[in-house]
Amino acid sequence: MKQVFKGIVIILMVVYPFLVGWSLSHGHFLWVSLILIALGIVRLFSQGNQLMMPLTWFAILCGGLSLVLKDHAWLKMYPVFMSVGAGMIFASTLIKPPSMIERFARLAEPDLPESGVIWTRKVTLVWCIFFVINALIALYTVLFAPMKIWVIYNGFVSYVLMGILLLGEFILRKRQQRLNLHIVSDQTVSRKSDLKE
Repeated sequence: MKQVFKGIVIILMVVYPFLVGWSLSHGHFLWVSLILIALGIVRLFSQGNQLMMPLTWFAILCGGLSLVLKDHAWLKMYPVFMSVGAGMIFASTLIKPPSMIERFARLAEPDLPESGVIWTRKVTLVWCIFFVINALIALYTVLFAPMKIWVIYNGFVSYVLMGILLLGEFILRKRQQRLNLHIVSDQTVSRKSDLKE
């Protein structure tokens, strides 16, 4: 049952910009504010990963301010805060290792070598930079772009960019691993030939 709730929360977060776009175009943002607050509260009491707390509190904050101030701009600000929160989460793992990407990498490769640890730390830093840039673009769409552009960027383009970054990192990591294997095998061959001499 817990997994079902997690799935629902993830789906609602992904389609969130489309919900906001639809509700604002129809003059109804009250129920989106309530959904955002409810999602934050569900995540707050689901006893999930403590690292995710900034995203939870930002959901409650944006939904609450939208409701209290009757200002739908706070609903549009949530993707900005999501990027800020994600950047904070990734940056915190650089201060207190293991880095976020190292944690992901160890799910597939528990015995990650030292070169892999260094690599994943660098990639985590790249993700931090990405989230800062993404937050700035999302903020621009809130302040200066029409609703359609806000929905397209925050509901589609930003996810495509994340996917490209994920795929690019995966390809480069596999290439790096192959290079490291070649270096190790070359060193082994060289040692054997030295012993024979």
